[in-house]
Amino acid sequence: MRVLEISGSSAAANAGLLVAQLDFQVDRLAVDELTNRFTDAQRVFFQRGKHEIERDELNLDDYDAVVEDVGIEMLAKHDLSIEEMRSGRESLVVVSLSDLGLIGPYAGWASSEITVQAVGGVLHVSGYGDEPPLKLPGNTAAMILGVHGATAVTTAVFGVTNGAESGIHIDISAQDTLMQHWTRHISQYAYAGTTTERAPRNPEGIHFRHTAKAKDGWVYMLALRAAWQKVADFLGLSEQVALEKDPNVQPWREMEAAFVESIASKDKYTWFSEAAEQGWTFAPVEDPFDIVSNPQNQARDFFEETDYQGRMIRVPGLPYRIER
Repeated sequence: MRVLEISGSSAAANAGLLVAQLDFQVDRLAVDELTNRFTDAQRVFFQRGKHEIERDELNLDDYDAVVEDVGIEMLAKHDLSIEEMRSGRESLVVVSLSDLGLIGPYAGWASSEITVQAVGGVLHVSGYGDEPPLKLPGNTAAMILGVHGATAVTTAVFGVTNGAESGIHIDISAQDTLMQHWTRHISQYAYAGTTTERAPRNPEGIHFRHTAKAKDGWVYMLALRAAWQKVADFLGLSEQVALEKDPNVQPWREMEAAFVESIASKDKYTWFSEAAEQGWTFAPVEDPFDIVSNPQNQARDFFEETDYQGRMIRVPGLPYRIER
């Protein structure tokens, strides 16, 4: 499969990167006004495994699919309208990625990463109650959109057309794709009629104390659907809980010191492995410098050396590699 990437944001760039990681040929159209939208770090990350081509080198007959996120006006500026790309190329798959869709009720609306996160549903649970919502870091919505774009490209070329002369134009919005990643909140509303609210800044109760300091760093703790008494026993808080008449009550003020002492008694990977035996999610939390030496990432060969402007730097790869 050969794919043409026309990217001006993380969406199509990530879609192209994922397809390239599957060992398909990806050509990125080199247009200065689009390339300049990326930082140097983004260029290093997204350009891996791709070939850059100039506009005068482009022959659409060479491609099975096109993935773009630059929009109708920018495509037209370079004589690449969707209609013209597909004209006479019945088998060509074109995947358009945008914040709010090229068609539909919000097509043409001005948008940004934070507005997409808002209309995609995530901001209603980010941050603290009684305070403004907080944007998720980076280009979360655009990156997720890119995952769906790569899926659409491979599915349309191989899973749907299967070599037949039946190309298609697929229009995908970040609003829709981001929303699909909040299925728990959607199902909660659908089945219970309730919505998830942002937690207060200074809550009581260990169910809000997800992050604590282990012997050698921070650890994130989550024990969904586990009985409180079982979690308390696991954390070494049985004595504090036993003082309560109601076993479901979490006497946070009385047990906070014991909780902090207990978590600090083991290193984060010990908590990680012991919690895994219980079926709970306890995860080591790394700072940016620890990530490089993270044993999970090392085992997956997550970082790799790449030549950038004459110097070798370490850049992240995909967390799960395709066996060559």
